[in-house]
Amino acid sequence: MTLPLRAVIFDLDDTLFDDTGCTHAGLRALAAQSGLSVPPAELFARHAAHIRAIDPLLFRGELTAHEARVLRFTRLLTELGVPDPDGEAATVTYRGAYRAAWSLLPGAAEVLRDLRAAGLRLAVLTNYVREVQALKLAHFGLDALVDAVLCVEEVPAAKPDPRAYHAACAALDVTPQEAVMVGDSWEKDVQGALRAGLRAVWVNPCAAPVPDGVTRSVRNLQDLQWCGGFRAHH
Repeated sequence: MTLPLRAVIFDLDDTLFDDTGCTHAGLRALAAQSGLSVPPAELFARHAAHIRAIDPLLFRGELTAHEARVLRFTRLLTELGVPDPDGEAATVTYRGAYRAAWSLLPGAAEVLRDLRAAGLRLAVLTNYVREVQALKLAHFGLDALVDAVLCVEEVPAAKPDPRAYHAACAALDVTPQEAVMVGDSWEKDVQGALRAGLRAVWVNPCAAPVPDGVTRSVRNLQDLQWCGGFRAHH
Protein backbone atom coordinates (compact mmCIF):
# COMPACT_ATOMS: atom_id res chain seq x y z
CA MET A 1 0.00 0.00 0.00
CA THR A 2 1.32 3.44 -0.93
CA LEU A 3 1.33 5.78 2.05
CA PRO A 4 0.01 9.33 1.62
CA LEU A 5 2.67 11.84 0.67
CA ARG A 6 3.78 14.05 3.56
CA ALA A 7 7.11 15.48 2.40
CA VAL A 8 9.00 16.63 -0.69
CA ILE A 9 12.81 16.72 -0.75
CA PHE A 10 14.54 18.84 -3.39
CA ASP A 11 18.03 18.85 -4.77
CA LEU A 12 19.41 22.40 -5.09
CA ASP A 13 21.85 22.86 -7.99
CA ASP A 14 20.18 22.57 -11.41
CA THR A 15 16.90 21.68 -9.72
CA LEU A 16 15.97 24.89 -7.89
CA PHE A 17 19.06 26.98 -8.68
CA ASP A 18 20.54 27.47 -12.18
CA ASP A 19 24.07 26.32 -11.38
CA THR A 20 24.93 25.37 -14.97
CA GLY A 21 23.98 28.81 -16.29
CA CYS A 22 26.00 30.53 -13.57
CA THR A 23 28.99 28.28 -14.22
CA HIS A 24 28.97 29.11 -17.93
CA ALA A 25 28.86 32.83 -17.05
CA GLY A 26 31.83 32.46 -14.72
CA LEU A 27 33.84 30.50 -17.26
CA ARG A 28 33.14 33.03 -20.01
CA ALA A 29 34.55 35.77 -17.79
CA LEU A 30 37.56 33.64 -16.90
CA ALA A 31 38.24 32.83 -20.56
CA ALA A 32 38.09 36.52 -21.48
CA GLN A 33 40.43 37.49 -18.65
CA SER A 34 42.94 34.74 -19.46
CA GLY A 35 42.80 35.00 -23.25
CA LEU A 36 41.55 31.45 -23.66
CA SER A 37 40.11 30.28 -26.97
CA VAL A 38 38.83 26.95 -25.69
CA PRO A 39 35.34 25.96 -26.92
CA PRO A 40 32.79 26.57 -24.14
CA ALA A 41 31.73 22.92 -23.94
CA GLU A 42 35.34 21.79 -23.55
CA LEU A 43 36.07 24.44 -20.93
CA PHE A 44 32.96 23.42 -18.99
CA ALA A 45 33.97 19.74 -19.11
CA ARG A 46 37.55 20.42 -18.02
CA HIS A 47 36.32 22.63 -15.18
CA ALA A 48 33.87 19.93 -14.06
CA ALA A 49 36.68 17.36 -14.02
CA HIS A 50 38.72 19.54 -11.67
CA ILE A 51 35.69 20.02 -9.42
CA ARG A 52 35.31 16.23 -9.16
CA ALA A 53 39.01 15.86 -8.34
CA ILE A 54 39.17 18.60 -5.70
CA ASP A 55 35.77 18.45 -4.02
CA PRO A 56 36.63 15.39 -1.88
CA LEU A 57 39.26 17.55 -0.14
CA LEU A 58 36.61 20.18 0.51
CA PHE A 59 34.11 17.64 1.82
CA ARG A 60 36.70 16.21 4.22
CA GLY A 61 37.38 19.67 5.60
CA GLU A 62 40.94 19.80 4.25
CA LEU A 63 40.17 22.92 2.18
CA THR A 64 37.77 25.84 2.54
CA ALA A 65 35.48 26.60 -0.38
CA HIS A 66 37.73 29.52 -1.37
CA GLU A 67 40.88 27.41 -1.17
CA ALA A 68 39.22 24.74 -3.30
CA ARG A 69 38.35 27.33 -5.95
CA VAL A 70 41.87 28.76 -6.04
CA LEU A 71 43.34 25.28 -6.45
CA ARG A 72 40.75 24.41 -9.11
CA PHE A 73 41.47 27.45 -11.26
CA THR A 74 45.22 27.20 -10.80
CA ARG A 75 45.11 23.63 -12.08
CA LEU A 76 42.64 24.43 -14.87
CA LEU A 77 44.65 27.35 -16.23
CA THR A 78 47.89 25.39 -15.95
CA GLU A 79 46.30 22.55 -17.92
CA LEU A 80 45.24 25.04 -20.60
CA GLY A 81 48.75 26.40 -20.96
CA VAL A 82 48.42 29.70 -19.12
CA PRO A 83 51.91 30.59 -17.81
CA ASP A 84 52.20 31.17 -14.05
CA PRO A 85 48.42 31.35 -13.50
CA ASP A 86 47.06 33.50 -10.67
CA GLY A 87 44.47 31.29 -9.03
CA GLU A 88 43.35 34.04 -6.66
CA ALA A 89 42.65 36.50 -9.48
CA ALA A 90 40.92 33.80 -11.50
CA THR A 91 38.71 32.97 -8.53
CA VAL A 92 37.69 36.62 -8.10
CA THR A 93 36.82 36.90 -11.80
CA TYR A 94 34.88 33.65 -11.91
CA ARG A 95 33.00 34.26 -8.68
CA GLY A 96 32.05 37.78 -9.67
CA ALA A 97 30.46 36.62 -12.91
CA TYR A 98 28.95 33.53 -11.26
CA ARG A 99 27.30 35.61 -8.53
CA ALA A 100 26.06 38.21 -11.02
CA ALA A 101 24.30 35.42 -12.93
CA TRP A 102 22.58 33.90 -9.89
CA SER A 103 19.03 32.89 -10.74
CA LEU A 104 16.45 30.33 -9.79
CA LEU A 105 15.08 27.95 -12.35
CA PRO A 106 11.54 28.77 -13.51
CA GLY A 107 8.89 27.87 -10.98
CA ALA A 108 11.26 27.11 -8.10
CA ALA A 109 9.98 29.55 -5.49
CA GLU A 110 6.38 29.14 -6.61
CA VAL A 111 6.49 25.36 -6.23
CA LEU A 112 7.92 25.63 -2.73
CA ARG A 113 5.28 28.14 -1.69
CA ASP A 114 2.48 26.01 -3.15
CA LEU A 115 3.70 22.88 -1.40
CA ARG A 116 4.11 24.67 1.89
CA ALA A 117 0.58 26.07 1.60
CA ALA A 118 -0.68 22.53 0.93
CA GLY A 119 0.76 21.42 4.28
CA LEU A 120 3.64 19.32 2.96
CA ARG A 121 6.97 19.31 4.75
CA LEU A 122 9.92 20.41 2.62
CA ALA A 123 13.67 19.90 2.63
CA VAL A 124 16.68 20.64 0.48
CA LEU A 125 19.24 17.81 0.25
CA THR A 126 22.45 18.83 -1.51
CA ASN A 127 25.78 17.16 -2.18
CA TYR A 128 27.65 20.40 -1.55
CA VAL A 129 28.86 22.30 1.51
CA ARG A 130 26.76 24.65 3.63
CA GLU A 131 29.38 27.41 3.30
CA VAL A 132 28.32 27.73 -0.35
CA GLN A 133 24.74 26.51 -0.48
CA ALA A 134 23.39 28.54 2.44
CA LEU A 135 24.25 31.76 0.62
CA LYS A 136 22.18 30.75 -2.39
CA LEU A 137 19.20 29.72 -0.31
CA ALA A 138 19.28 32.89 1.79
CA HIS A 139 19.72 35.17 -1.23
CA PHE A 140 16.45 33.96 -2.75
CA GLY A 141 14.62 33.42 0.53
CA LEU A 142 14.30 29.70 -0.07
CA ASP A 143 15.59 28.91 3.41
CA ALA A 144 12.38 30.41 4.80
CA LEU A 145 10.25 28.17 2.58
CA VAL A 146 11.68 24.81 3.68
CA ASP A 147 11.70 22.97 6.99
CA ALA A 148 15.22 21.56 6.70
CA VAL A 149 18.42 22.00 4.71
CA LEU A 150 20.90 19.13 4.69
CA CYS A 151 24.32 19.72 3.15
CA VAL A 152 26.94 17.12 2.37
CA GLU A 153 28.88 17.52 5.62
CA GLU A 154 25.70 17.09 7.69
CA VAL A 155 24.59 13.65 6.49
CA PRO A 156 26.21 10.25 7.09
CA ALA A 157 27.01 9.91 3.38
CA ALA A 158 26.34 11.84 0.19
CA LYS A 159 23.67 10.97 -2.35
CA PRO A 160 23.13 8.35 -3.78
CA ASP A 161 23.85 6.56 -0.49
CA PRO A 162 20.47 5.67 1.09
CA ARG A 163 21.57 7.23 4.37
CA ALA A 164 21.43 10.70 2.81
CA TYR A 165 17.73 10.40 1.96
CA HIS A 166 16.95 8.72 5.27
CA ALA A 167 18.61 11.64 7.10
CA ALA A 168 16.39 14.06 5.20
CA CYS A 169 13.30 12.03 6.06
CA ALA A 170 14.31 11.94 9.72
CA ALA A 171 14.75 15.72 9.71
CA LEU A 172 11.18 16.04 8.42
CA ASP A 173 9.83 13.35 10.78
CA VAL A 174 8.47 11.22 7.94
CA THR A 175 9.17 7.72 6.69
CA PRO A 176 10.84 7.21 3.29
CA GLN A 177 7.54 5.84 1.99
CA GLU A 178 5.91 9.20 2.79
CA ALA A 179 8.46 11.28 0.85
CA VAL A 180 9.37 12.08 -2.74
CA MET A 181 12.78 13.24 -4.00
CA VAL A 182 12.86 15.80 -6.81
CA GLY A 183 16.11 16.41 -8.68
CA ASP A 184 17.99 16.60 -11.96
CA SER A 185 20.49 13.76 -11.45
CA TRP A 186 19.27 10.34 -12.54
CA GLU A 187 21.84 8.61 -10.34
CA LYS A 188 21.83 10.85 -7.27
CA ASP A 189 18.26 12.09 -7.13
CA VAL A 190 16.26 9.28 -8.72
CA GLN A 191 17.99 5.91 -8.51
CA GLY A 192 19.37 6.58 -5.04
CA ALA A 193 16.02 7.78 -3.73
CA LEU A 194 14.17 4.78 -5.15
CA ARG A 195 16.69 2.40 -3.57
CA ALA A 196 16.16 4.20 -0.25
CA GLY A 197 12.41 3.61 -0.43
CA LEU A 198 11.28 7.08 -1.52
CA ARG A 199 9.31 8.08 -4.56
CA ALA A 200 11.18 10.18 -7.12
CA VAL A 201 10.60 12.77 -9.82
CA TRP A 202 13.32 13.42 -12.37
CA VAL A 203 13.76 17.04 -13.49
CA ASN A 204 14.75 16.22 -17.04
CA PRO A 205 15.04 19.41 -19.14
CA CYS A 206 16.36 17.60 -22.22
CA ALA A 207 13.47 15.11 -22.16
CA ALA A 208 15.86 12.15 -22.18
CA PRO A 209 14.15 8.74 -22.21
CA VAL A 210 13.14 7.63 -18.74
CA PRO A 211 14.97 4.32 -18.11
CA ASP A 212 12.02 2.72 -16.33
CA GLY A 213 8.30 3.22 -16.16
CA VAL A 214 8.10 3.87 -12.44
CA THR A 215 9.71 7.28 -12.17
CA ARG A 216 7.92 10.45 -13.12
CA SER A 217 9.79 12.83 -15.39
CA VAL A 218 9.18 16.55 -15.95
CA ARG A 219 10.92 19.08 -18.19
CA ASN A 220 10.98 21.73 -15.44
CA LEU A 221 9.42 22.55 -12.11
CA GLN A 222 6.58 24.38 -13.83
CA ASP A 223 5.50 21.02 -15.27
CA LEU A 224 4.91 19.67 -11.79
CA GLN A 225 1.25 19.65 -10.84
CA TRP A 226 0.36 19.56 -7.19
CA CYS A 227 -3.18 18.55 -6.35
CA GLY A 228 -4.34 17.17 -3.02
CA GLY A 229 -0.77 16.07 -2.32
CA PHE A 230 1.49 15.23 -5.21
CA ARG A 231 1.02 14.36 -8.84
CA ALA A 232 3.52 14.68 -11.69
CA HIS A 233 2.73 14.16 -15.35
CA HIS A 234 5.15 12.76 -17.92
